[in-house]
Amino acid sequence: MFAAIITIMTLSVCAVGADKPVLIQSPSIQHVTEGHTAWFCCTISNIRLEDTDLHWYQKLPGQNMTTMELVSTLRARGSLEKEYHLTERFRSYRDTSNSSFTLTVTDVVHSDSAVYYCRVWGAIHGNGTQLIVTNPADDPILVQDPPISKVPEGVTVQLHCALYNASVNVTDVHWYHQRPGNKIEWALSHFVNDSVSRSGYISDRFQSYRNVVSNSYILTISHSSISDTAVYNCRVWSYIYGGGTQLNVTEADKGGSSKVLVSILVSILVLVLLFCILITAICYVKKWACFQQRLKPEGCSTKAMNTVYATVTAETEVNTQAATNVTASEQSEMCYADIHFRQQKKAPKLKVTEETTEYAVIKRAQ
Repeated sequence: MFAAIITIMTLSVCAVGADKPVLIQSPSIQHVTEGHTAWFCCTISNIRLEDTDLHWYQKLPGQNMTTMELVSTLRARGSLEKEYHLTERFRSYRDTSNSSFTLTVTDVVHSDSAVYYCRVWGAIHGNGTQLIVTNPADDPILVQDPPISKVPEGVTVQLHCALYNASVNVTDVHWYHQRPGNKIEWALSHFVNDSVSRSGYISDRFQSYRNVVSNSYILTISHSSISDTAVYNCRVWSYIYGGGTQLNVTEADKGGSSKVLVSILVSILVLVLLFCILITAICYVKKWACFQQRLKPEGCSTKAMNTVYATVTAETEVNTQAATNVTASEQSEMCYADIHFRQQKKAPKLKVTEETTEYAVIKRAQ
């Protein structure tokens, strides 16, 4: 009988050792400005929270795990026990819906800076959360870019969040989004150890990166869809938000390629029309030049023609002036002589032979 009891107790201990609790804390680092509230969350698996005492410890600088101080104890029956030197600023809560319990510290002061651990069963503790209390003037500033982004669906979107007064290497970033008509919701978190935690409805199309050179965070959304339309905010230190980026994803323009083709064809037609007009103008210019060339006497340059015209004009004026000083008979003789001179100048020279005279024609007729 005694041996059976020992065997049962041994099996129970082995079973308990195999199913020991697992505690996961978040965030790993938390920066809080003096006077604000800090919070630490501890998620537990493999045990029931209702049946377990939950402890929070504080490890100050220079202390080790064995010398760290107890902050509070939340008993299984629901009572909360705090150390005598701690005030009501420290409170612990149990949340059975998601198997977690939380420690909040209100109105933090610089002396609250420490590493906080959750613990159960006396020796099993979480990974710890480092609390850094800063001055209000040292609060980080988040600047998001671009403020508005409008893209067609299917493209990759990048949202930037620049961090000032802090380093991205030691600061967790959390991304939130607010769809039209809905409340703001948590999307994903990127921790300093490069692990990423996403909301249940956020797919791996959403990726978060750190750019150490520009000290900024980058949220990338690949193969964007219309459902991604929302206002996106980056957040650090649990209460410092960026200005937000309004992302509008529109339907892809299916007729875009046809519009481009039409514009190209119209451009080609316009170029062809301009080319035709240019060729026509050149042809008209050449015709006009040829017409002017035909009007000039053969072998005469334009300069010579101008000289001849000027000479003839001068002679005409002199003749006209002289004509006014002669009698009518003299004018008639001069007109006859002028006509006779012009007829001799313009009439073609005919070679008269015996065969072409009227006498020869009459002679042949006889």
